[in-house]
Amino acid sequence: MLLLLKILVIYVVTIAVMRLMGKSTIIQMTPYDLVAIIIVGTVASEPLISTEFLPTIYALAILVGLHILFGFLTLNQWGNRFFLGEPTILIKDGQIIEDNIEKSRLSVAQLLSILRSKGFPKITDIDYAILEPIGEVSIIVKAENTPVTVKHLEITIENEGFPISVIIDGKIQVKNLKMLGKNKEWLIERIRALGLKEKDVIYAYVNENTKKLTVNRR
Repeated sequence: MLLLLKILVIYVVTIAVMRLMGKSTIIQMTPYDLVAIIIVGTVASEPLISTEFLPTIYALAILVGLHILFGFLTLNQWGNRFFLGEPTILIKDGQIIEDNIEKSRLSVAQLLSILRSKGFPKITDIDYAILEPIGEVSIIVKAENTPVTVKHLEITIENEGFPISVIIDGKIQVKNLKMLGKNKEWLIERIRALGLKEKDVIYAYVNENTKKLTVNRR
């Protein structure tokens, strides 16, 4: 029973630690994010194989503080360059820059695989390919290969606005309705007009600008 309680507490605390360290820790995975995640996993698992508990909580608190400090340091140019590094140009005007891919420890085969996975099998279609500090490869296509947009065709399309969830798995999202300037009664009235109840709806959203309701039934 004690072990179960210990696991539960460590599990919840570790989730709280990851939340405190910010979403970028999971999404961007910068070098200091990766190190922090490895240490958090190691420190958090310590009480599960020993009797030390409070020292683990203290260690996690210190780690969160350091991670937040490093995050602030990356806001200035020096800190950003030290902790994250700088972008590296891998392809310029359809030509691979061999020195840069060697410095980045990437093989040509790896680079080509990355480009194919992003939908660019021909490097001649690419103006720039840049290895970002977070490990992602950004691709800028040549002007002649840019996808045609509505703006290019000079067509006017109504901006419906962001789709905001109002029902998720049969539960009304009251907070989101307030963002739309609507209330629960307004939504229920429209759901009833479709011959449905909230529990019959797995997902429904309202476009921010047009206030159009779209419903997905169960």
